[in-house]
Amino acid sequence: MKKYSLLFGVAVLMLFALKTAFATDPDVTVMQKEGIGKYLADSKGRTLYWFKNDSPKKSTCTGKCLELWIPFYNGAILSASPEMNLKDFGTIVRQDGKKQNTFRSYPLYYYYMDEQPGDTKGQNFNNLWHVVDPVKFRLTEKEYFGYSETKGTTK
Repeated sequence: MKKYSLLFGVAVLMLFALKTAFATDPDVTVMQKEGIGKYLADSKGRTLYWFKNDSPKKSTCTGKCLELWIPFYNGAILSASPEMNLKDFGTIVRQDGKKQNTFRSYPLYYYYMDEQPGDTKGQNFNNLWHVVDPVKFRLTEKEYFGYSETKGTTK
């Protein structure tokens, strides 16, 4: 019996060591900045934005818009900061056939003028582009069930 307990203990320690050895930064994290509040960023600290004209699972940013707002795609989001639920992340296929990650079904973007980690130069751009506060960003009940035109909200 002691032999099995010892083997179990060693196995648990090895599993913990392996998990720690392969631990990496989350694919998406929450950052905070004075005047902005909390917002989503990728693993390198680059700010993620959402577009008011988008609807769940559909990007309306095409053509010249894509020169300013680069779709965020990291593959499957496998890890996130504890403030978030992995179920909030997904992937869509855009009209141009490229993939893009979503948060609560809304497409995520980078702003081309954000040059350094922590830059938030796209916040409130034309009152259409916003950082994503994971606590405040939600869909209204009508939007969630598809009964009205869908628009994200930060309140």
